[in-house]
Amino acid sequence: MHSLLAPFVFPPRWMRLFAAFAFVTVAANLFWHGSQPYAVGLIQAPWDKLAHLVLYAGFCGAAWITLGGARPASDVLAPLAAIAIGLADEILQSFNPGRVVGIADLAADAVGALLAVALLGSLRARMRAHAPD
Repeated sequence: MHSLLAPFVFPPRWMRLFAAFAFVTVAANLFWHGSQPYAVGLIQAPWDKLAHLVLYAGFCGAAWITLGGARPASDVLAPLAAIAIGLADEILQSFNPGRVVGIADLAADAVGALLAVALLGSLRARMRAHAPD
């Protein structure tokens, strides 16, 4: 099992580049589609918070892989990158009619990012503890 997960914890260069591409592409799509009229009320409460949590966990995971995963800075910078995207999205919503800026949305973004980094950091620690010397 560890060998299947190793590339996500200690990602090779190609995976880091792909994760960076995914991060940027999904963020650009979020900003573009979030500014369209059909985005108003697209996902109803309380499911919108679950969508925020899952999406920003994904952002954090992609950022974590991009940053190398095994590096301690990944644990700080990855959730900050995800939360920064969430903050930018909330700010951009303030310019769109019908969209509402929500602290609860930003909180769900942060929870998703922190859960992702906790899971990935825990996986990294387990793999290091079981690694042959």
